[in-house]
Amino acid sequence: MKGMAVMTDTGMPEDPLLSIQQQLISSGMREYEAKIYVTIFSRGILTAFEIHEFSGVPRGRVYDVLNILEQKGFITRSWEKPVYYTAEPVEKVSLRLVKETLNNLERMTNCLNELQDVCYPLESKIVGVHEFQTDLAIDTQIRMELKRSCKEVLILCFDARILERYADDIKEAAKRIPVYVVVKDKEMAKFSPIKCYMVKRGTPMTTMEMPLSSRKQRLPVLAQFYYDRQGTIAILEHQGQKICLGLVNNVSVFVAQSILQNIERVEPEE
Repeated sequence: MKGMAVMTDTGMPEDPLLSIQQQLISSGMREYEAKIYVTIFSRGILTAFEIHEFSGVPRGRVYDVLNILEQKGFITRSWEKPVYYTAEPVEKVSLRLVKETLNNLERMTNCLNELQDVCYPLESKIVGVHEFQTDLAIDTQIRMELKRSCKEVLILCFDARILERYADDIKEAAKRIPVYVVVKDKEMAKFSPIKCYMVKRGTPMTTMEMPLSSRKQRLPVLAQFYYDRQGTIAILEHQGQKICLGLVNNVSVFVAQSILQNIERVEPEE
């Protein structure tokens, strides 16, 4: 008759089952899991061979997928031979999924909070500024920026430990592009892995300070890296712990230009 939907041998329209199957896949089920689950749910009690025939899932994969669905609580089996499989009631499956989702959400939240505590122990993140509080993150950012820079690097250093820590990375960068290491005095010049500079006489280079948080707490700057006159990374220290602040703005261009116009080569003290 005209207007009648094409029916499967279960008496249900075929398209809705395929649509539901696709939705299950979109929701996280694997393709074979969705095919077998929809097959069992729509057709009732079936053997593994019958499931293979109706679902189109390769016979060699059927048992593995059935075990997964059973472990997840979507289906159950009989223990006689031959083994028959049937779908669990929707209400039972839904309650279990909700419980699992809530438990997973709680675990994920706990992990995120723990990650926050490990990576930002000082709880001082500044809005709009990339902040790093672990040696792993700081080392990665400094070393990667030295590798990424393609035009010029300016390092304004107030602490010899920074030059010692990144000596190899600075030397590698200096092989490709101009790298200007500006130190605060001749004593520090001996720690520079490459030729270094000081600001010209009459231009004081005092230890800088930067705000750590909205509480306006100011900390001494150990060093500042200016990359390609586009971005800045500043290394600060708070109670023996280093903090790294990264910022990309036009101010970096002005600062770098001003410093480079007022430096002169310096030889380390013997």
